[in-house]
Amino acid sequence: MESKESHEEIETDKMIRTFENIINNGLSQKLLNSALNYCDKCQKSHLESALDYYLGKQDEICTTCKITYKLIQKIIKKSLETFDTSEEALIETMQNPVWERGLLSTFKGMSRFKVRKPFTPGAPYQIVWNITRACNFNCIHCYENAGQKDEDELTTQEIHETIDLLADIGVVSLAFSGGEPSIHPDILEFIKHASDRGLFVSMASNGYVFNTYEKAKQFKDAGLEFVQLSLDGLNPETHDSFRNVKGSWNRVIEAIKNFQKAGVYTGISTTVTKRNKDEIPDMIKFLNDLNVDWFMLYNFIPTGKGSKIKDIDLNPQERRELLELIYKANVDTDMNIMSTAPQFADVAVNNDTDNQMVPTHFYNVNYVNPAMKQLSEFIGGCGAGRFYMSIEPNGDIYPCVFFPHNKDVLLGNVKDKNIEDIWINHPLLKEFRSKDILKDHCGSCESKYICGGCRARAYNYFQDILSPDPGCIRNQDAWNKLETK
Repeated sequence: MESKESHEEIETDKMIRTFENIINNGLSQKLLNSALNYCDKCQKSHLESALDYYLGKQDEICTTCKITYKLIQKIIKKSLETFDTSEEALIETMQNPVWERGLLSTFKGMSRFKVRKPFTPGAPYQIVWNITRACNFNCIHCYENAGQKDEDELTTQEIHETIDLLADIGVVSLAFSGGEPSIHPDILEFIKHASDRGLFVSMASNGYVFNTYEKAKQFKDAGLEFVQLSLDGLNPETHDSFRNVKGSWNRVIEAIKNFQKAGVYTGISTTVTKRNKDEIPDMIKFLNDLNVDWFMLYNFIPTGKGSKIKDIDLNPQERRELLELIYKANVDTDMNIMSTAPQFADVAVNNDTDNQMVPTHFYNVNYVNPAMKQLSEFIGGCGAGRFYMSIEPNGDIYPCVFFPHNKDVLLGNVKDKNIEDIWINHPLLKEFRSKDILKDHCGSCESKYICGGCRARAYNYFQDILSPDPGCIRNQDAWNKLETK
């Protein structure tokens, strides 16, 4: 006899297939494509006008935009039915301009790439921008080989022009990184400019310069909404040994408190290795007691300075145990605990607890409706070149910050002002977005759509973006080959 859960999954699958058919049919695609065109009467694209009208932000639109509105209304209605969400809740959420930008990019993705597994938005949801190579630390695992400022870094004017371009093409979130972004002399004006253009602005920092509330408040006032502070151990000895700056642990704890007081959403990032993995359980409790909002456990990637310390990488079993630990810890803490390891989604889907959660690169989605579980096949997995891209200090564009600066993974440069064309048409990104062409077990794995492995780890270990991620327990053979080298 068919179980209730099995029946629900079958019905959900039918609804999702219906949803795909509505959007991917020829007429809908023609209407969605034409919706991207600019409307002279409404002074924005047909799609933007239709969404604003639907959300109650615009009282009247032209007849042509109303045709788009009818399609948008139908798609949204079917989405709400599939995922058991109320229209009132959606409209309330979308009053936030950042969320509306995300919805707009989602519709653009339906037009440009259709609804497929995994899903690709019409523009990057996020750009991670290494704004400078200059850094006041000397971390042993730095992916960027940071230290001194490069001579060919973009000028202040070029950076402002690029911020405008990112806003114009529909990027939702801009994350400043480095190097150490806080020591760039013009970082506050970059943050303000991006915020004024409607981007959600975040920053990754070692926290060293934020030992006063006034400094943190400066960044909050400029428009910084989220800060990710690096903390690589429960105690000063562990953390400072990674960072090579004595006293850095104490400074980052001060930074946490100062950003919280300033009203900035505060997260912690930890690169997990053999040297600090045993401290993670106590770090979870420690950070939860500090009222940290968000704890991201980063995969170790053997790139940059990290290429010299591959021996501290977790083996597949250690990584799996870590991911299972943090999955269960999400139930017991108020923090959102995440991981950049795509295998986290596989752990979530195959868990045997009452906690139902879909991990993504940006948030852990808790759910009751089984449709949300199936949604993970569209939004889960490695986001490199699919949800985000990265920009280097000189303007070079890569699929992800964790790729070495090799020509075969270089996508272009912001000075050419063709970021949107790169996102839509670059042949390398088409490979990043297809899980069906992955090699070895990653390509045949039943979890390939929700996981697919980390492409940066595959490339840095095997010089091939389609190779298996050796961090997965199902790729033990790949890991064994590395150990015998």
